[in-house]
Amino acid sequence: MAAKLVVNIARSPDYFTLAGLQGNDPTVFIAEKEGKLIGAVGISFRDVYFKGEKIRIGYIGGIKIDHSCGNSFVAFRLMKHVAEYLSNTPIKFGVILVMGENRAMNALLSGRAGIPSFDRIAGYRIKYLFPFRFQRSSHDYTCRQATRSDIPRLSELFRRFYENYELAPQWNDEYLLSLYKEPDYKLENTWLVTDGKKIFAVVALWDQSRFKNTVVNRYAGKYSLLYNVLRPFGLLPPAGRSLSEICMRHLVFDEKYPDMARYLIKWIIRHQTREYRFVRFGFLSGTPHEQIISKFCGISIPVNLYCAFRHNDPDRELMVNHLQQSLIWEDLSLH
Repeated sequence: MAAKLVVNIARSPDYFTLAGLQGNDPTVFIAEKEGKLIGAVGISFRDVYFKGEKIRIGYIGGIKIDHSCGNSFVAFRLMKHVAEYLSNTPIKFGVILVMGENRAMNALLSGRAGIPSFDRIAGYRIKYLFPFRFQRSSHDYTCRQATRSDIPRLSELFRRFYENYELAPQWNDEYLLSLYKEPDYKLENTWLVTDGKKIFAVVALWDQSRFKNTVVNRYAGKYSLLYNVLRPFGLLPPAGRSLSEICMRHLVFDEKYPDMARYLIKWIIRHQTREYRFVRFGFLSGTPHEQIISKFCGISIPVNLYCAFRHNDPDRELMVNHLQQSLIWEDLSLH
């Protein structure tokens, strides 16, 4: 990965938890050599909506290869196995998220020797915000924890916010409540800003350290300089260590009040993140999310979403063209 900042998602202590969160019916394939595990990739399935119609897609989790096998055909063989497996399932297409500077994966997705060609359909950013604690109080608005009685209004806010997004789930009370059954993701960690009558913005905090950590493998270029400058403050960990981070999930707000989303993030940083060095949030490029998050200092990493269809699928061109011109929903807290 020819990046200035090289990071890795460590799925410890339970590798399988994240695979189960990324979709339904998860399966993990591994590659072995002389009794040693040298590669792994996860597969799961999602029921999403495309042009208002419910379809089933496959989600390919982060492929991981042992460093000693970096120049072998392990990644190629795993992806070919994945392609063959998915071709025998009732999905319309498969998707995968890849860090923007991962040249090895980009080459793998170009289509060769039985592996379908993947089309890039969306670009995202994952930003690690420095939790600088600044926030003026307001007598007009209140930031508080969500309660069970807020669910109907929250699901309606989610529906309005994501109504023009493709590949999104069906936002209703049942689905929203199902999310709070996930590990360490709790209703009381969801915060909203309100004037007592209207909910203007909502965001949930998620400590994922029980099943996922972001490890910095290497600093280079400007990030090496940044690490040295910030070393006295202890913000950035040494290479090989994980970031101390809390994840923001599903930042949703009334489109008429984007300032309320910014206000809520500032309030969260000031009051709820004292034991973390970073606040992590992923967003689709070119959206109000990007405009809001750009006001905060931090480190940003590009991520691309690709999709692949079966060979000779007659719908591929039309669907890819539509997706490339659309807003694409993705839960980046799971990447």
